Amino acid sequence: MRRTLLIVISLVLVILLAIGGFLYYDHTSIKNEEANRQAFDLVMTEKMRQLSEQAQDRSKSVQIDIQDARLKGDYKTLSEFLLAYWVRNVDTRNAYLNQLAAAKWDQFLDVNRLDLDRKQNYAETTQMLTTVRQAMQQYQQKNNENKQQALQQLKQLDLHKDLKQPLLDKLQQNAKVDPENALILNELQILAKAEKMFELLKTHEWKKQGNQILFKEDAQVKQFNQLYQDVLKLNSQINSKKEQNAEVLADEL
Repeated sequence: MRRTLLIVISLVLVILLAIGGFLYYDHTSIKNEEANRQAFDLVMTEKMRQLSEQAQDRSKSVQIDIQDARLKGDYKTLSEFLLAYWVRNVDTRNAYLNQLAAAKWDQFLDVNRLDLDRKQNYAETTQMLTTVRQAMQQYQQKNNENKQQALQQLKQLDLHKDLKQPLLDKLQQNAKVDPENALILNELQILAKAEKMFELLKTHEWKKQGNQILFKEDAQVKQFNQLYQDVLKLNSQINSKKEQNAEVLADEL
C-alpha cells in the first residue's frame, strides 16, 4: 500500500513538473515574441526614416542595409522582405521622376518656352509629351512588376501564418487598387489634359502677355482655363496620395 502511494505521489510530481515546465515555456515564448515584435517595430521605424530621407535624393539609388542583428526568426525575414520591396519601389519611382525632369515636364506651361518653341513648330513640346507618355507607361509597368514579384516572393517565404497571411492579403488587394497605381493614373490624367492644352495652342491663335497665354477667342480661353484648373486639382490629389502612402506602408505591417 505504501509503495503504491509512493508511486502515485511520484506520478503526481512528474505531472506537476511537466505542467510547470510547459507554463514556463509558454510564458517565456510569449515574452520572447513580444520582445521580438518590439525590436521589429524599432528597426522598421529607423529603417523607414532612412528610406524616407534617402528617397528625397533622386541622384542616387537608396543604400540601406536591410539586415539587422537585432532581429531574428520570422521578424528578421519579414523585415528584410518589406525593406527590399520598398527600396525597389522608391528606386523605381525616382528613376521615373528623373525621366520627367530630363524631359523638362515641369516646364510644359512655361510661357517663354512655349513662345520660343512655337517658332520651331513646337518640336520641343511634341518630343516632351512623347517622352513623358513613354516614361509614365514604363513606370506603370515596372510598378506592377515589382508588386507581382513581391507577391511571389512572399508566397515562398517560410513565415508563421499569423504574420504572412495578413500581409499577403494586403499585397493582393493593393495589386488591384494600389496607391502607387492610383498615383500614376492621376499623372496620366494630367498628361491627357496637357495634350489637350497643347492641341489648343497649336490650332488656335494666341499671344504671350507677361507670364500669361492669351487666346484670341473666348471659347479657347474657357477651354484652356478649365483644363488648367483640372490639372491643379489632379496635382492636389497627387500630393494628398503621397502623404497617404506612408500610412499605407505602415498598415502593411
